[in-house]
Amino acid sequence: MPDRSPTPSSPRRGLPPRALAVLYLAAILLPLALAWTGGLEHRRLSMTLAAGAGIASAAMILMQMVTSGRFEAVSGRIGIDVTMAFHKWAAPTALVLALGHALLLVGPPDADHPHRLARRFFRMATEDGLVDGRLALGLLALIVGMALLRERLPLRYEIWRASHALGAVALVGTLLWHIASDARPAGLTLPWWGLFALAALVPAAGVYLRRLTRPAAADWRIAGLRPVAERLWELRLDPPAGGGLKFRAGQFAWLSFGGRRLPLFDHPFSIASAPGTPGLRFLIQEAGDFTGHLGQLASGTPVGLDAPHGSFGLAEGTGPVLLIAGGVGIAPILSVLDDLAARGDGRPVRLVYACRSPEAMVPDDLLRPACDRLGVVPLTLVDRGAGPGLAPGPLTEAHLRALLNGLDPGATRALICGPGPMMTMAADTLARLGLRPERIGYERFSYAVAESSARDRRMLSGFAALFAAIGAAVLAFALV
Repeated sequence: MPDRSPTPSSPRRGLPPRALAVLYLAAILLPLALAWTGGLEHRRLSMTLAAGAGIASAAMILMQMVTSGRFEAVSGRIGIDVTMAFHKWAAPTALVLALGHALLLVGPPDADHPHRLARRFFRMATEDGLVDGRLALGLLALIVGMALLRERLPLRYEIWRASHALGAVALVGTLLWHIASDARPAGLTLPWWGLFALAALVPAAGVYLRRLTRPAAADWRIAGLRPVAERLWELRLDPPAGGGLKFRAGQFAWLSFGGRRLPLFDHPFSIASAPGTPGLRFLIQEAGDFTGHLGQLASGTPVGLDAPHGSFGLAEGTGPVLLIAGGVGIAPILSVLDDLAARGDGRPVRLVYACRSPEAMVPDDLLRPACDRLGVVPLTLVDRGAGPGLAPGPLTEAHLRALLNGLDPGATRALICGPGPMMTMAADTLARLGLRPERIGYERFSYAVAESSARDRRMLSGFAALFAAIGAAVLAFALV
């Protein structure tokens, strides 16, 4: 088997955040520029604003196809959490622009003709020639609503993903239908929109085609599956003949089981083994749907693997390392620990591992070997059942202060993985204690948390600035 161990200085795949922002903004501004240079049919402000809002909304809808988190060029450096957060908030912004497009076409109230506005609304809601626009707007609102309420919907994960993907394809088709049947600026023709749609759809379709055409010989196989803690399983995979995986410690993989090819059946799990070791190891917590039946999988079951993904992990450096794990968040932390130990890394390493109870903690055979080789004495916390070697939890600022004792906060790197509220608290606390924000790493698979960290708020502020720039471009389109 080839050596799968990357060098510590191996570059992260993916474009830098600023480059991504510039490219995204350019993709939205290009159709506005083409429409402006081609000439507009109306010069009334409300109509030009409506045209600009509609064009920007259509471009943002198409760009949603390439911000889905499956492309390393997009998420490789910024992380899947930032990518998916942007995907999540760009969709409502596109919906607001689409609603503005419709309302501006209706026009403002007329004091001299008070019933004219109602007649315009009625005509827009009933006219046969606008059925495509109504359908596109309704599909967009449905997709956005289902995405925002995903955690509350009584749908299986696979069903939700299938409905989301099919709805997105239907929306793109309906959008092109609406563009084809509606008046368009001279410089922004249907063939141009068709090329834009293809540029967005082809990469997304490529994910499905690669999976559907992957030979069975490329599948990994379950080598072992055992319960290692309360509702926690260790899954070990053997690679296909002559194959392997190059990855950085801390990254994750999309897995599908039983020969299923469609990415709809993929589930993201952090890799818990170090680069260069035979096979792969994962720690998977029972959380309903698929994971609730994990124990029924037999050895030898084929596993489709799409990896590596994610930006979580240590960058090159020599400063102290602080590792913070909560619950199943120990999985990528184990990968980092094992990698540091395998490479004989001499950096000071400190570890805190928090769980709800002793029964929920991984066994010593997974945690202790790397700790012993690195000289790490982990601080283990439990919410209940504290005793010898187990301090009472949850994680607090006092614990973090103790872990940083004797270290230079300005030179320390921290990696945090666990429940959302714990990551938020730890990240904000470490920043207050002197760690630079760029040296605090964490990556969420979900944004369903009550509070956001300072880093999250900065990220959302960046999104808001980008969306405001799009709004300003629409306004300039109408006024210039």
